Amino acid sequence: MNNIMRTMSNIKIILIALALFVVGVTQAQDGQLSQYEAAPVMLNPALTGMYENSDFRMSSNVRSQWNSLSSSFLTTAFAYDISMEKKYGFGTYLNNYNMAGIMNTFQFGFTGAYNVSDSRADHTLSVGANLGLIYKKVNDQELLWDVQYNDGYFNNDLPSGENIQKGGRLMPEVALGMAYRSTSGRKRFNPFGNFALFHLTTPDEAIFRATKSDMPIRYSVNGGVRIMVINDLHLTPMGLYMRQGNDQHINVGVMGEYTLPGTKYAALFGCSYRYYDAIIAQVGFKHRSAVYRFSYDINTSPLKTYTNNNGAFEFSIIYRGTHSGRTRRVQSSAF
Repeated sequence: MNNIMRTMSNIKIILIALALFVVGVTQAQDGQLSQYEAAPVMLNPALTGMYENSDFRMSSNVRSQWNSLSSSFLTTAFAYDISMEKKYGFGTYLNNYNMAGIMNTFQFGFTGAYNVSDSRADHTLSVGANLGLIYKKVNDQELLWDVQYNDGYFNNDLPSGENIQKGGRLMPEVALGMAYRSTSGRKRFNPFGNFALFHLTTPDEAIFRATKSDMPIRYSVNGGVRIMVINDLHLTPMGLYMRQGNDQHINVGVMGEYTLPGTKYAALFGCSYRYYDAIIAQVGFKHRSAVYRFSYDINTSPLKTYTNNNGAFEFSIIYRGTHSGRTRRVQSSAF
């Protein structure tokens, strides 16, 4: 019985250490997705409503990390945006980042974008903004303290002697972005690129009283090119760079889309590398207006020692539709 309790205690210590590492050492880095382009509204507000041949777009994302432990790090996201007259985009989003039940970050907001290019141009050049709220909370019931160490393991049933008067904080979120997309169906190469700034007000994110910690601005740069190799095969090499405080995030890779001849289906496949963290393998398929993708992160960082070499799996769905219910021929990229 003591061995079981020691094992459970060790697992909890690992989870707390991971949570504190993610939120403390990296200066409260935001939760991120491997399939970042499958959540365009949250990648850059300037991408809101910037698509063709449909009136609205819905995206849903689920990411689970380190499932070999008793509790995983779970990220869930949902977004909805509409396109109006090839000029305006409006949307909303929900995002929740649960760190093993110990720390939780919930975000909600509205986004808007404006295409400054002529609606007849074969590209879009848009600017966008995001206004929302962020709520962070620590579950102090899951924290362990030195006075709870007893007989070789931590026992959270013992009194901690700590008086945590505040376990959550509500903060404003303001973000700005700009984005360029080439949309020509006649060109073999269609480049794209965007830049965004998040947490522009640098709100105080300190959860406990008598402390102060300004949330660093997060800088995001994303770019790539969609290449038509042959009529039914497209490849999209792309990359993402983000920086928040002293932490940086680099992801480079390629996605492919092969349309099965004579069908409404397309196979999706790809691979990317997140610097000093993981190799990401992706598969999926596209059917008419819906795109389904699954990816798995193969952990390459030192954390793999504590997670039994298990990484993260992620699933996303993107659906585009029309308010009239009539389908349109979709020519634009799935990504």
